[in-house]
Amino acid sequence: MSHANPTRLFGEDRARVGWADDEWSVWILGMDDVHPQPSLDEALQFAAEHNAAFAELRLRDGDHAIPLYAVVLHHGYAWTQPTEHAHSVSCGIDSCNTCATDEVAA
Repeated sequence: MSHANPTRLFGEDRARVGWADDEWSVWILGMDDVHPQPSLDEALQFAAEHNAAFAELRLRDGDHAIPLYAVVLHHGYAWTQPTEHAHSVSCGIDSCNTCATDEVAA
């Protein structure tokens, strides 16, 4: 990933870094691996566990040269609830009041 032309994960011109066919997946930035997940809950858990392990490695080794982060993807795009709502997409949270209205497409 070039610093001169960085990948945009959020906003109107966000880049798809995973596959559209995978509803949920986790992208490991730095290794450029995408791991399909069966649900949002499992994707969040997978990402949290990996981010905690990466943080521990950075603290222990003090090596910040390779950025390792786990990013939850929804149909290949970086996922956050507000981002999905901004793009009029269901966020995937069953109890979401915003997605229950006609404002966001399922």
